This record gives sequence, C-alpha cells and structure tokens, in this order.
Amino acid sequence: MSVRVFFSANLKENQKEILKKTGFEPVSIPLIKTVPFEFSAEEVLKFSPNFTVISSKNGVKHFFSKISPEKIRSSKFIAVGSSTAEKLKEIGIESLVPENFSGEGLVELLKTINLTGKRFLIVRPKVARKVVSEFLREKGAEVKEVVVYETIVNEDIKEDLIAEIEKGFEILAFTSPSNFKSFLKLTGEKGKVILNEGKIIPIGHVTQKAIEKLGFKTWKLPSNYTIDGILNLILQGGSDANREIS
Repeated sequence: MSVRVFFSANLKENQKEILKKTGFEPVSIPLIKTVPFEFSAEEVLKFSPNFTVISSKNGVKHFFSKISPEKIRSSKFIAVGSSTAEKLKEIGIESLVPENFSGEGLVELLKTINLTGKRFLIVRPKVARKVVSEFLREKGAEVKEVVVYETIVNEDIKEDLIAEIEKGFEILAFTSPSNFKSFLKLTGEKGKVILNEGKIIPIGHVTQKAIEKLGFKTWKLPSNYTIDGILNLILQGGSDANREIS
C-alpha cells in the first residue's frame, strides 16, 4: 500500500514519478497564490543599488514585470535559494547564493562583504522578516525595500483539498509559514486532525518554527531547504516513515 504524501506547492512531473516508483502517492496542491503589488520602477532605478537581494521566484517574476534586466545590470544579485537563482539565470542574471537558504544564511554570506556605504535593494513580499535589513543597517549599508507582491490564500482549491484530506495523508510537507497557515484556514478541524496524526516536514527552520509556534510537532528537516531536499528526506527515510506511520 502506497504512502500518501501532501505537498503545499506544485511538483514537477519527474518529481512525482520518482515518488510513485518508490511506493509513495504524491498530492501537490498550491495553498497560496501571489498578486502583484504596485511599486515605482523609477524610484528603484534612481536608487541604483550595488546589490539586489531577491528571496523567491515570485520576487523575480513580479520585480522584472516592471523593470528590464538591462536597466539594472550594474547591480550584483543575491538569490536566497537555488530555485530563485535559476529563475534569475533564465533572464541572464548570475547571482550569489548563500549556503543556507534563509535570512540567517544570507546574513552569513553578507558578513564576507564590506557593507559600509553600499546600497542594498531588497525585493520582497508584503509580509517578510526583517533579519537581513536590520543586519545591513547595523553594518552601515543603505537599504531600500521594495514590496513587489503579496501572498493570499488560494480559496479556489478548498474543495479539492478537503476531498484529498478525507482520503488521508501520512506525510505532509510545507514550503513556507504562509502555506501552513493557509492549510489551517482552508481545512479547519479536519486539517488539525490530520496534522496531529501525520508526519510534518517543513522546508526549513523558519517554517518549522512557525508550525511549532502554532502547537504542531514537526518530524524532520531536510538537509537542503528545497523541494528536492524534501524529496530526498522522504526517499532516504521512506521505509522508516512507512514503518513508523503504519
């Protein structure tokens, strides 16, 4: 009998196939969606950043919907995560990537740079942590934050999500705090029951803290804070997960 695994983000077809071949039944449902947030491209270009920090693929998408890559080539880019770096590379921009895909990991990377007097543009969603901006200001950098999108609950998938929950899940993987909160909002008491019965995998320690703050126990953290990292964790511990859950 296959182990049902829930993912709070879309999986690629090859990722689904790998899981299916090893005895898992993946179900991926995007719990959130992003909508653009108005910002002034003119103000961004006038700021003329030495460094531009982007934390997500959505940040890349919404930022460059209003700004041509050619107009900001003089800036060095920092991508918080390999998928963000890949998205930048698609439009011809190479980027630095911290070893740890989190605000704290980015701070460790920034410690290797002379920050005094440097201009940093932080491209972010409406709701975001202040770890990086506070560190930069403390070190004498000039910081401009530009909000390019906001994240909202994907109400369109509520019925499908409830139907899948009623079939049961042994493992549930969440890719952000907002994904987890959306899951709770969309599923109510049914969601709480399955979260308490299943194995919860957060994509990183920020998501882990958010989940545990809401009173739920997480199972394990992937060594690499990506979807592939979650897949590797499931595959490596697959037999153990199956045995513990069954």
